[in-house]
Amino acid sequence: MYTDATGKSHRVLGFCDLTEAKTFQELKVSGKLSFEKISCDEVSVSGKCEGGSIAAQNLKVSGTCNGDSIIAKNFSVSGKVEVNSLTVEQTLRISGKPQIDSVTADELIIATRSGFLGDVKCRKIRIFDDTDKIFGKGFAEYLSSSSRVQVNNIEADTVALENCTVEVIRCKDAFINSNCAIEKLFVSGECKVSANSTVGETIRT
Repeated sequence: MYTDATGKSHRVLGFCDLTEAKTFQELKVSGKLSFEKISCDEVSVSGKCEGGSIAAQNLKVSGTCNGDSIIAKNFSVSGKVEVNSLTVEQTLRISGKPQIDSVTADELIIATRSGFLGDVKCRKIRIFDDTDKIFGKGFAEYLSSSSRVQVNNIEADTVALENCTVEVIRCKDAFINSNCAIEKLFVSGECKVSANSTVGETIRT
């Protein structure tokens, strides 16, 4: 279903192909959404979302999201997201596997055991392993420690990580929980590191 600029509603079940720039009030797709450029208040996709760029107030995807750039006030995805540039004004929630080159958000919450993030800038970031929640308590112990979220750089006020490999972190407060490997940590405030995680170099700023 989509509500166009005139307020008229349309329902989309199956395949929705938007090859030209479109502006909507609301867009809901059950199936596949293929787009070039979309500007919309509310976007909800259950299935596959792929194309160029999206600008939305609230964006929710259950399935797969592939694109060049996404700008949203709030964005939640359950499944797989592959995006070059992702900018979220408030909260970004990912439950699944991210593959994102550049992320900017106020708050970033990722529940996963694998994936890649390039450059991350946010006020608060939390990455945690939800394997036990999905498969039962203790299941993560059977998985290799090499199965981690790979991150290049993080700049944030508060960082709370689990099951991550990160090259560089710059933050105020750092909470490095289980199964993390950090190359360089620049921290000015509170710093806690789990016994089974490693930090190559800690630099007080």
